Amino acid sequence: MKEMTLADWSIHYHSTEEMRQVFYAQSNALKRTHHYGYYVTDFNLDQILIGNDEHNKNYIIFKSVSLFPENQEAIYMKKNVKTECFQEIGLYCSMLSDVTIEFTPTFLQENMDRFSPFLPEKDFQYYKRVFVYDTMMYLCDYIDKQNEGEIAKLEGEVGATHTGKFYTKSTPQGKMLKDQNDIQPFQIQENASQAAFAHTFLLPFVIFTLSLLIPLLAMIFGSIR
Repeated sequence: MKEMTLADWSIHYHSTEEMRQVFYAQSNALKRTHHYGYYVTDFNLDQILIGNDEHNKNYIIFKSVSLFPENQEAIYMKKNVKTECFQEIGLYCSMLSDVTIEFTPTFLQENMDRFSPFLPEKDFQYYKRVFVYDTMMYLCDYIDKQNEGEIAKLEGEVGATHTGKFYTKSTPQGKMLKDQNDIQPFQIQENASQAAFAHTFLLPFVIFTLSLLIPLLAMIFGSIR
């Protein structure tokens, strides 16, 4: 494939798996861009180049980049990842070029589950956690962990609940879950202390009471006979 803009590439039909491979390459390129101290300033499709290297692997070049503002790297990295996710979901759904639909980040965030049929099933939770729950993670890292069979472990680390929602410790929900986990050991310790108290003090008291009560009952029944 000759080098072209992502805008030209998107005009042609591509299978879901082909698109996924390109988005993996784009995420990798974004990760490298951040690693070298830059962020992407323009995600318009005509500002992104796509091509194949000598191994026939996709590569991505961002035409518009800039150095991170001082002490704001994390903010711009998260913004980039979120914008990239919005762009990719739009391409999966063919909505970026559809002027009849108001496809905005707000609309997507409020209706994320409605877009699940258009996205790769194995990547939907990634897009949801990044776009809805504001988790910072690169798609390429997520796919690599999928291939290594570590997604279950990863989901546990970011606090997945039984409802499929992902909460990080920076969110109120995540803090609540963390607090519950912190409290539980103390509850167990308190219950154990209560049991020890019952065993240490109550049991001797019961035995002593019975030692007095049994002879008394024997005398009462003996007199009745």
